[in-house]
Amino acid sequence: MAYGRSGKTESQHLGLRWCAKRPMGLGRALQKAGFGTRKVAESIVLAGRVQVDGRLELDPKVMIDSSSEIFLDNEVLRQVIPAYLVLNKPVRVVCVQSDGVECQLVSDFMPSGIPGLRPVGRMDSRSTGLILVSNDKDWSNAQTDTDQLEHEYRVQVEGELTELEVGVMDAGIVLPKMGSFKPKSVQVVEFMNGRTVLNVVLTDGKVRQLRRMFTTLRHKIFYLRRIRIGDVRLEYLAPGRWRDLSAREIQSIRTVAELTKKKP
Repeated sequence: MAYGRSGKTESQHLGLRWCAKRPMGLGRALQKAGFGTRKVAESIVLAGRVQVDGRLELDPKVMIDSSSEIFLDNEVLRQVIPAYLVLNKPVRVVCVQSDGVECQLVSDFMPSGIPGLRPVGRMDSRSTGLILVSNDKDWSNAQTDTDQLEHEYRVQVEGELTELEVGVMDAGIVLPKMGSFKPKSVQVVEFMNGRTVLNVVLTDGKVRQLRRMFTTLRHKIFYLRRIRIGDVRLEYLAPGRWRDLSAREIQSIRTVAELTKKKP
């Protein structure tokens, strides 16, 4: 199992030659081959890294088809091999730049040799912990289409929560501008130095929903760390480090997502 930064080159994460099954734009072709978002794929073309039928091509919208010979960095275009990672996101790190222009990005901590990696879901800059990363778009999207995949958080808040407050959270609470919010479970782990440590499990949470819940209850959050998604646990992975998911972990996420897909 790999930890830290990958020592492999990009070419070692590529599979068989990729061929268009229907006419499409060149940027779309790179995206379909697994080299990232539309914007990333187009930037690869604009950087002068792609040749089509023996000539340099700088137009991401130029049409290609099954007969087109596409080369990337002077090598025939090949399909990216799916990769599945878990990262321990440090504080002041965001998933997209718009979430914090002065913060580092999750992509800064990803292995540079694997094309197309993107975080699955979002996490605000102050929160830390487990975030899944993959270049398998279908696997990633399946997780956003389910409301039954468990997300477990370790939270430390100011003050000692009463049984009544825990009961209110268990029963569900109405948050301003967000509506009703009901965690799957709330468990007090310990009281320490005037603070309460809890484990909270969500299945359909929105960004900052937990923070807003404790703000509504007038308890300041000192830290909020995601420690589990489904069967994938953070355990002792150091902040800023990543590891490969096991085949069992990958399949466990896929199984829950497929069996509990949100109804239209």
